[in-house]
Amino acid sequence: MASPLAYQSNNAMKRSLKIPVLVLVLLTAIVSVECTVVDPPKRLGCRPAPVQSFDPLSLPQDSILHKPFLDPVALFSDDVYVVRPQTKEQEGIATNAEFAGGQQAMVGYLKENVLQHIAPGIGWLKPPVVHFTVDAQGAPTQVELLATSGNEGLDVALVRMFQAMPHWEPATDAQGHAVAQAFEFVVGPGGC
Repeated sequence: MASPLAYQSNNAMKRSLKIPVLVLVLLTAIVSVECTVVDPPKRLGCRPAPVQSFDPLSLPQDSILHKPFLDPVALFSDDVYVVRPQTKEQEGIATNAEFAGGQQAMVGYLKENVLQHIAPGIGWLKPPVVHFTVDAQGAPTQVELLATSGNEGLDVALVRMFQAMPHWEPATDAQGHAVAQAFEFVVGPGGC
């Protein structure tokens, strides 16, 4: 049987070795993690595709509006939604048709319905143009997309949005009778 003194020195030696071994193991782990490089697998016979950059200002400009493509972020601004009569003075119209609730309510309606179709990654858009008529009963009719936004889903949504638009106060002639009036929606200058 070993003496108590030998037993104590043996245990002390084991404890003193545990700390340097633990430090050595931790340092080795840290160094190995910092030095580890993960290479992607190499495919034989395949070349990486060239990286394509997109510069919207290098694209051709819209020939009707003479403006560059539109950053979809601009659609978050109230200033870009422009609805105006197609002609400055339509014959026989004394007062223009007006959206129920006024201009601010119309911009709110347009913005709410457009923004739900602006998904991340939609890309740059062309300024869309939609023509429509507010008939003598105040209903939007004859909705027609004249200039595409460049995104088919947004174009379809624009047409549906104007077809489902709430009724307007119709335009009136000099005698006070309700008459139809043609309008144009464009995405105008402005934005964030």
